[in-house]
Amino acid sequence: MDSPIGRLWVAVSPRGLVSITRGEDPDPDAGGRTLDPDAVGPVLTELKTYFSGRLGSFQVPLDLRGAGTFNAAVWRAARTIPYGETVSYGELAAMAGYPRAARAAGNAMARCPFSPVVPCHRVIHADGTIGGWGSATWVKRWLLDLERGTTIG
Repeated sequence: MDSPIGRLWVAVSPRGLVSITRGEDPDPDAGGRTLDPDAVGPVLTELKTYFSGRLGSFQVPLDLRGAGTFNAAVWRAARTIPYGETVSYGELAAMAGYPRAARAAGNAMARCPFSPVVPCHRVIHADGTIGGWGSATWVKRWLLDLERGTTIG
């Protein structure tokens, strides 16, 4: 789907969302793919509603097979960060049950394949700076601005 942050490629399984990739087709040689509207429809609907500024919390399930216990815990915790608010990597680690793992939580967020359904953009440095991110920094800033109602255009 086309979105304000670029083209998004959505992969789903019977268990839930597998990934969202921004940019070019992540697998251009995977000929024979078909779009199953029953499987991908709910994700696309929620994404479109989110980008219109009318969705504060995604409900689509995640397919966390292969994620590992730590990553899954961090990504689940991130889904509880309220719309329009931010937490530090240390706060997120504590929310996930790993209070001394701020750096590891940051690494988990950088590898998260579910943004913006898992709101990686809501996690910032303890000093309030936006910091680096697994995606382009402008995307993180744009998503935060959307949630704060300050996005232009």
